[in-house]
Formats: sequence, structure tokens, C-alpha cells
Amino acid sequence: MKFSTAKLARTIGWRPIVSYFLLIFVFFALLKLYPVTRENAFGVALLSLPFAVLLAWIMLKRVIFPLNLIAEAAQEMARGNLEKEIKIYTNDEIGDLARSINLLASRLKHTVEDITDEKNRMHAILNSMADGVVAVDSAGRVLLVNPVVERALGISGQASRGKEIVEVVRHYDFEKYLKEALVNQLDLRREIQVLTPDPKIYSVHFTPLKGSDRGGVVALFRDVTEKRQLEQLRNEFIANVSHELRTPMTSIKGFLETLLDGALDDRDAAEHFLKIMSAETERLTRLIDDLFALSNIENRKVLPKKEPILLEDVVEKVVSILGQSASDKDIELTTSMAEDLPRVMADEDMITRVIINLLDNAIKYTHTGGRISVEAGRDGERIFVRVTDTGIGIPEESLSRVFERLYRVDRARSRECGGTGLGLAIVKHILEVHGGSIEVTSSLGRGSTFTAYLPL
Repeated sequence: MKFSTAKLARTIGWRPIVSYFLLIFVFFALLKLYPVTRENAFGVALLSLPFAVLLAWIMLKRVIFPLNLIAEAAQEMARGNLEKEIKIYTNDEIGDLARSINLLASRLKHTVEDITDEKNRMHAILNSMADGVVAVDSAGRVLLVNPVVERALGISGQASRGKEIVEVVRHYDFEKYLKEALVNQLDLRREIQVLTPDPKIYSVHFTPLKGSDRGGVVALFRDVTEKRQLEQLRNEFIANVSHELRTPMTSIKGFLETLLDGALDDRDAAEHFLKIMSAETERLTRLIDDLFALSNIENRKVLPKKEPILLEDVVEKVVSILGQSASDKDIELTTSMAEDLPRVMADEDMITRVIINLLDNAIKYTHTGGRISVEAGRDGERIFVRVTDTGIGIPEESLSRVFERLYRVDRARSRECGGTGLGLAIVKHILEVHGGSIEVTSSLGRGSTFTAYLPL
């Protein structure tokens, strides 16, 4: 490598070099004045010692020490400490180098802060999403997993990063669709069912990472469990309504055909048939009326006209209406009202219908000679009406469904008693629009207890 004074000057500065040359010039001038001989060699060596020390001190102060400071600061920056500053304030080339490194560190610090802020924003968005996100690279290794997927699939995002998806998500359908999206680089929409930790149905949208040089796929999970359950309930409701309408219509049509075929000439038979047709028509009318009532309440087409009412007055009115039905079955009907019950803000007609439906059900499903009690009281900031019977009871597996529309524990018994299967659904929705709720406990063969709550 060729020696260049200009290159050396750019490295350590002009002033140190001028000082070095002056010292060397003085040193050689002294040697010229006092040539080295055998006798004065020791004296010349002693004379040159201050010059050597001075030259080394200048070299240390002007070059070695500053370069060591720069090297230490560079190592700190390499370890991630961008706060480190090189404290060199000279105006030579080494000072310029120190200032350049400080400026570079400052800009690098701001860049890292911007990248960190962007990364934190991305994580905040992913963590707050209602949908699950899984991203994999072109080799099927996990890049990121958000908390929704962690909870849904029972995995750890931190532990799964960098692993192949088959090691993390042990779900045959998901793995199959993900590989299909990776190979074909096409959008896919599929539904998968996850059984653990809770049974769920997810709609998964697989999207290729086309903007990335490394490829990969993002899978977006959306929980559609409730939607599918509602669709199933709707289909069951339509099927049940069709069945409930078809049964009386078939009966009416059959009796009409019988009458038209000549049964009209037999007065007793005709009268019997007409009574059955009348009963079926009334059942159809009740079913349609209840369907309209339930629809209006659910869709808020009928809003409660709230006014202060006394529940004991409503209970007494209902008992007077249905008391005869209980007497006809020799059922002992008792009431128990707590003293000084406060008034509640409610629609009296709607609450009357709630208690009528509950008491009517109790009478229908209680054997002859049984007992029914109606109780009203206060439970903290709520008032309750509790109807308890000694009837046939409800199986435990049906307790969670008795408030569904047209759900019947025993269809034959319900039809025999004249029920539409909508009474308890209407009760539930009336209480909900009042801000209340209903609970049920039952023991098969021993009876049931329905408790309706209204807020004070």
C-alpha cells in the first residue's frame, strides 16, 4: 500500500502531523549539532528521551485516545445502546468523524423508535381484533399468532413462532386448506369445526402474502358458531311452525271431506266433527296470535307502557281468572304475598300475561289433586313472582330449552293440553323488555318452579 501524506492527514489531522514533523526536525538538528560518538551516546539518548516522550504523548492525546473513545462508542451502539455519545469536541478530522457517528446514531435511534412504534401499533391492532389471525411463511412456518387464535386453538403464540404449522395446529382440515392456499397461491374460504376447548365453528379466509418476497399465507378466523346456531334454530322454528299448522289443518280438512261425503245426514256425527273442527280452529287462532305477539315483542314493535303497579293486585286478578280451571282439576291453589311490596314500573297487561302463562302451564301439567302456589316477594333490588307446582316436571336436559319458541318436552301431552309451545318464549321476551329475567328449576315427576324477576 502506497504511503500518502494526504491520506494520513485525513485520518489523524493536519496539526498532529505538523507537530510530529517539527519534533523530528528539531531532533535531527540537534543530532547535526551534536553528532553521536561513542563517548556522548548516552548523553544523546538522554537528550532524545524528552522528544520521544513528547511525541508519544501527542500521539496518545491526538490519535490513540480519541480512536479508543470512538471504538468503545461504536461497540456500545452495536449492542443496541444508541444513547451513547462520543464526547470529542475538536475541530480536526477525528472530531468530524465523532460528530458524524453521533449524528448517525441519533438518526438510527429515531428510525428504531419509529419501527418499534409501528410494530407496537400492529400488535395492538392484532391483539384487539375480534377475529383470529395466523400468518405463515412459504415453508409453512408460523410468523405470528394473535390471542384470539391462541384461545380458540389452545396454543401459545410465543412458543409456536418459527415452528411448522403442523406442529402447532393439529387440525386436519385446517392443515389441508392452508397447504392448498400455499401451493396454489389463491384465496380460499372454508369452514372448520373445533371441538376443544369449546365446540366452535370458524369461517377461515386464507389469503396469500403476495406483496412479500418470501411468500406465505395469512389465515383469518371468524367465529360463526352463534350464526350457525341461529340458522339451525330458524330452520327448526320453520319446521315446527309448519308441523303445528299442518296438523290442525289436516284434521279440519279430513272432517270436512267426511261431512261432504254424507256425514252431514248423521246429526250426532256431524255435531261431533264440527266440535273437533271448532277446537282445532281455536288452536290455530291461538298459535297465530301467539306468533304475532312474540314477533312484535322481539322486534320491539310493541313497547311496554310502564306505570307503577302492585304485583299482588296482578296476581289476585290472574288467580281469579284461572281459579276455576284449578278447581275443575281439584288442584289446591294458594297465594303468598310479602308485606309492603313496593310498586314496580311495568306494563300491567304484559305482566298479567306473564303470570297467566306461568299459572296456566302449571295447571295444565299438574295432575288432578295436586298443589300450586303463587308467591310474590322482594329479592334485593328485584321483585319476583314464583309459581311452584307438583306437576310432571321437566327433564334436566330440557331445562335450557323450555324458553325456545315451539319447543315442547312432550309434544303429545302439550297438544292434548292445548298448548302452542310459545307461552314461555313470550314470558321470557316480555321480562327482557322490562329489564327482568326468568329462572326455572324442576325435578321430573315432582314438579317445577318458575321465578320471574322485575327490577325495582
